[in-house]
Amino acid sequence: MAQTYLLGIDAGTSLIKSTLYDDSGTKIATTSAKVPVHSPHAGWSEQDMDETWHGVVTTIKDLLEQTAINPADIAVVCPAGQGDGAWMIDADGGPVRPAPLWNDGRAADIVAAWEASGVIEAAFKPGGTAIWTGTAAGVLAWLKQHEPENYRRVDKVLFCKDWIKYNLTGVICTDQTDGSIPFLDVATQQYDPEQLARLGLSEILPKLADIVPAHDIAGHVTEAVATLTGLAAGTPVISGMMDVNANAIGVGAIKAGQSFTILGTTGINCSVLDQPVFEPPNIGASACHTVPGHWIRLLGSMAGTPNLDWYLRNMGHDPETLDFGEIERQVTDIPAGCGGVIFHPYLQGERAPFLNASATGSFFGATATTTSAHMIRAVYEGVAFSVKHCYSLMGVPDEVFLAGGGAQSPLWSQMIADMLNCTVTIPAGAQFGTLGAAMTGGVGVGIFDSFDDAVQTCVRVERRYDPDPQTVAIYDALFPLYTDLITRMDGFWRQRRAFLHSLATEQVTR
Repeated sequence: MAQTYLLGIDAGTSLIKSTLYDDSGTKIATTSAKVPVHSPHAGWSEQDMDETWHGVVTTIKDLLEQTAINPADIAVVCPAGQGDGAWMIDADGGPVRPAPLWNDGRAADIVAAWEASGVIEAAFKPGGTAIWTGTAAGVLAWLKQHEPENYRRVDKVLFCKDWIKYNLTGVICTDQTDGSIPFLDVATQQYDPEQLARLGLSEILPKLADIVPAHDIAGHVTEAVATLTGLAAGTPVISGMMDVNANAIGVGAIKAGQSFTILGTTGINCSVLDQPVFEPPNIGASACHTVPGHWIRLLGSMAGTPNLDWYLRNMGHDPETLDFGEIERQVTDIPAGCGGVIFHPYLQGERAPFLNASATGSFFGATATTTSAHMIRAVYEGVAFSVKHCYSLMGVPDEVFLAGGGAQSPLWSQMIADMLNCTVTIPAGAQFGTLGAAMTGGVGVGIFDSFDDAVQTCVRVERRYDPDPQTVAIYDALFPLYTDLITRMDGFWRQRRAFLHSLATEQVTR
């Protein structure tokens, strides 16, 4: 009998990955393509939509050439992609403009005005999401104000994976995971006209894509795409999901009470729920899970692994060639707590567990006896403290699945176990976004009976870290100082931002 294969696509912010799995979840091969992020003005972050689609085509073609499998043996294709932003198409199905991404900041003044007028707080209540500049709400409001001609051309508002799906099938739709932020009433999983009215975007309602559940078949590979990619025409394409949800499936977080952290460019900390819960209020996001009848409460910190890259680079190291195992061996003799040195990892501001675009990174507690090893460990601990801070607000679980680049670090993995006083589980593998997409596709076409069956079949544990009681006590004692410093620094952060703004204004007027 011919082997059955599942194709998962994960379109991240700058890298597209396509991975082929067999029906046991074993990876056969993976390919990737870089997609540039453009910043034509300060604070802007956008992608050429055609470049993204070209990257998908390239990875699929390369994958089929590399494996030489029969395309007819691929049972399903499922896309996942970066969430938020706005991927807008016109009446002809072409891009309206480059797509502003989740980390785009052009709508900062609009979002600040919404915050000052109470719109952000009011908008949080039906959807459980604190709107930031890179949400579709911020992007569309900016477009309406600054590019009205493009705003009028918008026929449908999509998300990244929806643009890929549309190109694969010709079908325009989104799913409940991407649709959650920020226009969906997550309890009813229907668009909320009142939410759009609050944001001054009522006219966008008919332009929001229809919702097709993430694990349902949305369409099939067209003849034209089959010629372009090598896929078999008629191959089922699943509706797909936001990349966070794909990672949740890929690590096995599908049941209420489970939690997972993706420690990568940012720190995504999530709890799986069996009903919508919007605590803590006015922070983070709430989204429907890929798994029916479940939700995800998400606190997405900006404090990720780039903090370590930043510090080491400024110490004269090249993070691209550095042996991180050696770095970690150098700091093992530094006791937990770093002799009272604390690092706050806010090099890009912060959005959770608190929202403050003015927040900055800083070291506290350095003395004449502080060494570079103390400082490096403090950076590790600062990022882990951010994870602890997020879960302290959502509820600390008994177990956290850890993925992302940070999960490859034994030091960070053990540190997070000690910070949270819970077991940290590292699933086997690395491409959890493509795996989660492939598993969802398998559920959609009946290869797996359920998501639980998919997890039992495909997800394997590589290693576990249990907390050390003595280290737990040290971090519990230091944590109040870590958070108290944040509260006290708030005014100084804002004062610094005002100073820099006035300085820039003065230089412009000279």
